[in-house]
Amino acid sequence: MAHYSTYNMPTPNFFALALQAYHELQSELACTCAGTSEQTGQSIHPPALPTLEDVLDQLESPPPGALMIGLASDGLPVLLDLYDPAPCPLLIVGDGRSGKTALLQLLARTTDLLQESDDIQFGVVTNFPEEWEGRKRRLPFSTSPANIGIWPAHHSSAEQFLHDAVTWANDSRQEREVRVLLLDDLASLVSTSNETQEDLRWLLVRGPERHVWTVATLNTVRAIRLRSWLGLFPTHIFGFIHQPALADVLTGDPQAGLSVLVPGLQFSLKQDANWLQFWLPSFE
Repeated sequence: MAHYSTYNMPTPNFFALALQAYHELQSELACTCAGTSEQTGQSIHPPALPTLEDVLDQLESPPPGALMIGLASDGLPVLLDLYDPAPCPLLIVGDGRSGKTALLQLLARTTDLLQESDDIQFGVVTNFPEEWEGRKRRLPFSTSPANIGIWPAHHSSAEQFLHDAVTWANDSRQEREVRVLLLDDLASLVSTSNETQEDLRWLLVRGPERHVWTVATLNTVRAIRLRSWLGLFPTHIFGFIHQPALADVLTGDPQAGLSVLVPGLQFSLKQDANWLQFWLPSFE
């Protein structure tokens, strides 16, 4: 996980200034009314977010194999280096409507916009294929040149996709080739056949060293129930979690502050002893 260098970004960064003002207002209201803006009758509006295209236009030379997962509070991109297996696989946890699917879709979109070759491809398993293929989308993900398929989670084709990913990982190939598995709702896959569960475990443990990245989502309550799977993911990204007690169980850190994240727009991940918050740029 890389927080991109300031040397490649223009100044002044107006998005960073807007974020600073937003956080100052958040803190001010929290001090006034014990952390809830509802008690004051005031609403805190999140800052206007730049488009994904605008952010990528400002990157002078992104590293090869980089995908963006968001913008940090200083306005700099947070990038994944697909040729560094250390952070992989990634698990995105949050309440309903916290933006988990949107974060997966951002990864898919940046695959198209940041990569100039066909070395990096993605496949999707989801309970709602229409969210990826829908006619309302200006650019459906099904038409992406990097897309190898979108499969419904409870269909045999999704199980075959995971098995094929294991086969692909074991085959000899060019060292720059990478496959990104976007699994929207891990719980749907761990309730399938034993063979599929074994394929999934293999991909989580052995996939990163063989250029197979798995990025999965999980609802907060299901994450509590499936804690035996959480240890297979070295990197946990958290969206909005309303109940601090559940957030404490999942993060082990009462200071994580997940209940103040903006649902659908803001996420947080722990790096060493610190929490890095980031935002999703608009991309539709």
